[in-house]
Amino acid sequence: MKVSFVIPFYGVYAKGGAETLCRRLAENLVLRGVDVEVLTTTIRDFTSHWNQLFYDPGIYNLDGVTIRRFNPHRVNTDVFGPINHRIIKRDPISSAEEVEYMANAVHSDALYSFIGDNHHDRLYFFLPYLFGTSLKGSSIVPNKSFLIPCLHDEGYAYLDVTRKMFARVSGALFNSKAEMRLANRIYGGLPLCEQAFIGVGVDRIYGPDPKRFREKYKLGDSPFILYAGRRDATKNTPTLIEYFARYSRMYPNSGLKLVLIGPGEVTVPDDVAGNVMDLGFVPLDDKKDAYSAATVLCQPSLNESFSLVMMESWLMERPVLVHSGCEVTKESVDECGGGFSFANFPEFAESVGYLLENPSDASEMGRRGRRYVLENFTWDIVCGRFKRFLSACEGL
Repeated sequence: MKVSFVIPFYGVYAKGGAETLCRRLAENLVLRGVDVEVLTTTIRDFTSHWNQLFYDPGIYNLDGVTIRRFNPHRVNTDVFGPINHRIIKRDPISSAEEVEYMANAVHSDALYSFIGDNHHDRLYFFLPYLFGTSLKGSSIVPNKSFLIPCLHDEGYAYLDVTRKMFARVSGALFNSKAEMRLANRIYGGLPLCEQAFIGVGVDRIYGPDPKRFREKYKLGDSPFILYAGRRDATKNTPTLIEYFARYSRMYPNSGLKLVLIGPGEVTVPDDVAGNVMDLGFVPLDDKKDAYSAATVLCQPSLNESFSLVMMESWLMERPVLVHSGCEVTKESVDECGGGFSFANFPEFAESVGYLLENPSDASEMGRRGRRYVLENFTWDIVCGRFKRFLSACEGL
């Protein structure tokens, strides 16, 4: 039985969480003898204009994975954009607007035709949940369609078309137990949908050098909070900037700095700008060195189905600080004791202060986090869960 992943964007330029998960899962399943292919569009990545095609349609091979690329529909961004913005804000939309939203999501008739014509020896896994390729693609052969939803508690999750998708597919694979609970809360227990927690594999990280990072970026012995990822409101980075600024004003002699890695714009108050280092994109060696050199990694996002940066920090035996409003990240911290969670500034300040004053405890938290990752999220473990799910689907 062939495993066909269906995703709107795929390849070396597609850097989002779902795209990275799909690529690494496909590659690791191939290494373990699973027959895998990817069905995707000719669009470069999520940030590209969806009417600007980057690849030619056809069959490709990347790192041992067969990729079939199909041209997408043209979209009307003047229609899609305003409705999408209202969904993000959780403003109500009408049924007619939901129809317009669906019509201008990422779709491909050629891709859908392929699914319809080639389903006897395949199982289809759609990700993430919110794009047209999942919302419509999963309706073609629903008995052979499964979701890897990467679900968040957000406006898209409550659309009628999303509810219908979860109701018709044969199963769903979740990145975390908290994500699975969220789906069951929203969609009434998913009585007809086979469910499994498989997690996300985390690549091993070798040879970190904290001293090298500190010397390269002239940090000396200064303690620092690390943030790695996209910087925007959906990741709650403005809250991190605000809380760091307040902490710096309250404890001006702490020497604490904030180091930011990743894309996006940030606005930092002038009076604390000297304590914030915005590195943007950095080489992978610098990223792993940054993890190992940090006092703590802060993951302030409220909407995650899995946090790779948190797991990578733990692999480097450094603690993490997460927002307690995100059930997924808080659950992981609580399960392993690998850091702290905060709901407000006083809790943030107390946690940071404790880590600064108790470095041995901070290191022990990091070691507990590392054990947690190695016991739950290596690729051998995750692919083993996936293969057991496939075995249970034999005969479909």
